[in-house]
Amino acid sequence: METKRYNWSEIAKNPKYLELKRRKRVFLFGWWIAASIYYFSLPLLSGYFPALFKIKLIGVINFGYLFILSQFLVAIFVAIYYTKVANNDFDRMTDELLQEIQ
Repeated sequence: METKRYNWSEIAKNPKYLELKRRKRVFLFGWWIAASIYYFSLPLLSGYFPALFKIKLIGVINFGYLFILSQFLVAIFVAIYYTKVANNDFDRMTDELLQEIQ
């Protein structure tokens, strides 16, 4: 079976590849910054505003418990959103690039 050889230096200069790389970088870096700020707000808020985490919201459940649980929900949301964007945009752009180089 013959394997196909690609000129990777040509592919790296391809405008479609560069656009795909740029879009992925912007998307991932933006969400990484947002998620990091949200993640590190927990220790910062609990350290500087401990009374905030003692506020009871629903019975014995306080703001601290809900904030911690919300971090799991945010992580799940980001994963689902990334999957949607990757399947719709990044995969389409990759297919267009593959069609062009073959």
